[in-house]
Amino acid sequence: MRSFIAVGILLIQLAVFIQGELGPCPMPWRLPCPLPPWPATYNMQLSTQQFLFASEGYYDNATIAFAALHGVVGIDWSNCYSIPVHRELTLAIQAGFIKAANPKTRVFVYRQAELALSIFDNGAKAMYDPSKVNWFVLFPNGTIYNDPTMVGNYRMDQFCWDHRNPDVQDYFVNYYVGSVFNQSNIDGIYYDDDPGIWTERPNHPDYPDSYVQAVDAATQVSLNRAWELGLKSNNHPWQAWLQPAIPTSGDTPAACAQKMKTAITLKNVPVQFPALYNGACTQPWEQCKDLKQQLAAFLIARGDYWLFFAPATWWKEGFEANYGVPVGDAYEPFPNFFVRNWTNCTVYLDCNNFVSDIIFHPSSTSVDLEEPSRD
Repeated sequence: MRSFIAVGILLIQLAVFIQGELGPCPMPWRLPCPLPPWPATYNMQLSTQQFLFASEGYYDNATIAFAALHGVVGIDWSNCYSIPVHRELTLAIQAGFIKAANPKTRVFVYRQAELALSIFDNGAKAMYDPSKVNWFVLFPNGTIYNDPTMVGNYRMDQFCWDHRNPDVQDYFVNYYVGSVFNQSNIDGIYYDDDPGIWTERPNHPDYPDSYVQAVDAATQVSLNRAWELGLKSNNHPWQAWLQPAIPTSGDTPAACAQKMKTAITLKNVPVQFPALYNGACTQPWEQCKDLKQQLAAFLIARGDYWLFFAPATWWKEGFEANYGVPVGDAYEPFPNFFVRNWTNCTVYLDCNNFVSDIIFHPSSTSVDLEEPSRD
């Protein structure tokens, strides 16, 4: 079967390619989506992405080595969670450890878009200043709205920034976020909760809709300013990558094909495909049912600055293979059947049966991605 498909692909190399490229940020988006400030690459290993979560102290050597296998890595606020202060410093130090293991890995660190967190020194400095009560969302009685949480054996206070205040915007951009921009070991910021402050604050008072909307709108202004300042320092926002839906074995052939067609139109903008919280498998790679087909989908649709969010363990066979560079765009020679040629291989994804393969050219190392038909 595989040989028949390979021959068929070679016979239709002159098929009409799928067109429909769109301009930058073709989807509605809160913030601008600039290209990263580093050179584009089609090296698969440098196109992988990972996000690292909680650790009592700095990550151990095995975790650092795992992080350094990836092209782009994010570090959560819960790194070094046993330390209740100085999070700006601990994140920068952790980034340095990963950079020391692999200088090519791009490291992003955590910042909260909606909350001032007491574990960040530039958060606590404002939070506990009695002259800055009006910098934060207030209860109707005029006291600061705090949504604290226990972290280990200490309480982390969480005040909601009131971005309507111009002083808050300036401080947020230039200090709370801006403390990242002069750190040589840090390439970008993961802005958490950037849609607004109400999504994860279910116990907030019943504020009028006009108030809720005004605070959210002002938050977007602050974030736009932070992005612009960061880009001037070659510091990139994690949220600049779009996150289209990725095909899965649960899709109908038509749904799978539509996802592919949408992804292919995004070739010229930065994309995470799959993305954290959007299609990525976070289990060990051997347990990721659709991983091989999703890698094929990625190689078929990808552009210069695409990232593949990787599983919880390293898939050497898939991520260290030398696929070369794309030769032209993807095309659909048969309904729901997508192909793309690379210098070292030809990749296909058959949405009709959710079967994929990477067929390496002679003298190249093959990676067999053929899978049985969907369940």
